Amino acid sequence: MSGTPLTKPHEPQAPLPQDTPTYEADVSSPPRRILRGLKTFEPFGYRDYTYFFFGALLSNIGTWTQTVALGWVVYQLTGSSSSLGLVNFLTGIPVFLLTIFAGTLADRLDRRKLLVVSQFILMGQAIAFAALNQTGHFTMAWIYGLSLAGGVVSAFMFPAWQAMVPDLVPRSSLLNAIALSSAQFNAARLIGPMVTAAIIAAFSANEQLGITAVFVINATSFLFVIWALTVIRPNQVLRAADAPDDGGLGAGLAYARKHPHVAMHLLTAVMLTIFGMPFMTLLPAFAADTLGLGSTGYSALMGFNGAGALIGALTVASLPRSVKRESIIRYSLAAMAVGVLALSFVRAYVPVAVLLVALGAVFLACVSSINTNLQTAVPNELRGRVMALFVVSFMGMMPFGSLAFGALADAIGVTWAIFAGSIVLLTYCIMLLLKPRLLCETSAKSR
Repeated sequence: MSGTPLTKPHEPQAPLPQDTPTYEADVSSPPRRILRGLKTFEPFGYRDYTYFFFGALLSNIGTWTQTVALGWVVYQLTGSSSSLGLVNFLTGIPVFLLTIFAGTLADRLDRRKLLVVSQFILMGQAIAFAALNQTGHFTMAWIYGLSLAGGVVSAFMFPAWQAMVPDLVPRSSLLNAIALSSAQFNAARLIGPMVTAAIIAAFSANEQLGITAVFVINATSFLFVIWALTVIRPNQVLRAADAPDDGGLGAGLAYARKHPHVAMHLLTAVMLTIFGMPFMTLLPAFAADTLGLGSTGYSALMGFNGAGALIGALTVASLPRSVKRESIIRYSLAAMAVGVLALSFVRAYVPVAVLLVALGAVFLACVSSINTNLQTAVPNELRGRVMALFVVSFMGMMPFGSLAFGALADAIGVTWAIFAGSIVLLTYCIMLLLKPRLLCETSAKSR
């Protein structure tokens, strides 16, 4: 990719006075003319967003290859759904415990530098996985320890990553930029498992070598996003060292308490994560025990789910701005609950694949709409901390859902565990459908 800017560079700004709200990045240059008629892809008219997007895409493809391979290795080593849940718990519990602190850092430090450091450390984790697997020292103790270490790094990375996008595009392009970033992540969810399946198939005579190759590819993929982060110049307005106190750690929580619709968006993310997503944690066991599939078939199922998420992201990015995101959240969440319920009863490969595509689409539509509403609701100086709450509500809750439903699956079976989660999520959806104003800002103002 050429280093020629797609738009005219904007001059760096001095920090604004503390009492001056900054609700959007000051990216004043218009996008390239050839993109003006394509609102869906308008953010690609901005140089830094384009580099950030494609660097993250290549890195996330690598990450998803590792996620798929590691899940398969864990199940082959243990044959236990609880072990799958424990790995996810160890990866996610630091996000729950540390992200609030990381949100403050994302508001006060250079987000770009914070992300560069985190990518180097995660690249080291992938190298360690490759070395341990190839030398025959890949034990569950190592997997648990490295998963926990990766979770700690991710806890400090996620709020900065979420808060970075509005630093790269103007507010007028933010909805599309967030949806396209979701599309990027889920394109990786589609491509990554397919790459994993292709690699393992290519090394069918030596599956151990194939798994090692997957980890090496992930380690290499981090170089792309590190390069992208070194060449972009986000328009982050850093807080002056002598500025008055801005509320510290509690500012994000205080904002959510003051704005009940923000709190409801966060609660919806919690419910989706704990009760709607365990089927993904249990997918290796579901593929092996319920469908009788091997590693290639399991990877393909992951790919179907990623394909659906990509479809959902592009659909959301293409919707007119007049479409209310609150409606997307309510109806996609309801569709998610019904889809997970149906999945608990299906025992054939093709219907499962179709359901996974549909679940990927509605899941992405719900999550990206929650993300968009939160990004546009909060002032710039609090964005890192409020998005840290989103990360806690979404990714930080995953370890609890994974651990609980992994144990539940061992006790009552994978499909019954999936069924139980769907019933709870469906009950919550009914409440949102009966009281639609809970997600609306007007509801909060009227109290």
